[in-house]
Amino acid sequence: MQVETDVYMKKKLDNVPEHLRDRTWYSEGNAYAFLVDAPITLGHSQLKAKTDDAQQEEDSFNSAARHVAKCIGMLRTTLSNLKFDKWNALARYTNTSGKYEKTLVLKASANEAKDEYKIHLVPYFGSHLTATTRLHCAMQGIESQAPGGLLHWVGQRERVVDYDMRDGRVDETVRGRIASFNLPQLASELRKNCAKATTSKYAL
Repeated sequence: MQVETDVYMKKKLDNVPEHLRDRTWYSEGNAYAFLVDAPITLGHSQLKAKTDDAQQEEDSFNSAARHVAKCIGMLRTTLSNLKFDKWNALARYTNTSGKYEKTLVLKASANEAKDEYKIHLVPYFGSHLTATTRLHCAMQGIESQAPGGLLHWVGQRERVVDYDMRDGRVDETVRGRIASFNLPQLASELRKNCAKATTSKYAL
């Protein structure tokens, strides 16, 4: 199966920059998705899709939507059954534990060319739901476990990641942390489901 997966992906990576290929787990047509090296949760990925620079925003979103649906299906299928043993450092850093709940779809990028559309796919687990609820209750001064404050939680996690990346990817500490995440192996697990999906409802 691994050989089949490797062959399958090699045929799909022509549109992916060389430095992202070992973290890329989805590639189809004008779009690809890869694991980010500054994640706020385990499995945090970015989907990039090429668009016509003359397209309106809603048209770009519409063309990217089918890729988003496929990627969510693959994240759900893989992460719902994933054992974290090989990714303990990543799970600790992102405070990821418990069951997979859903994937947050965030259209947020400060750096986007006119002919590309970027979407962050952020898997959200039980531990993140608990943290979100606690943060919301603390900020609102309430004792009940009322849900809410999801965007606030995302912002807080982003602040932590931005601070940890302040010295850039050339910094030895940063490089060591990224290496400890074992992202290529996680991408490999996701790619297995990409290959399987060729005969499923998420067929590529």
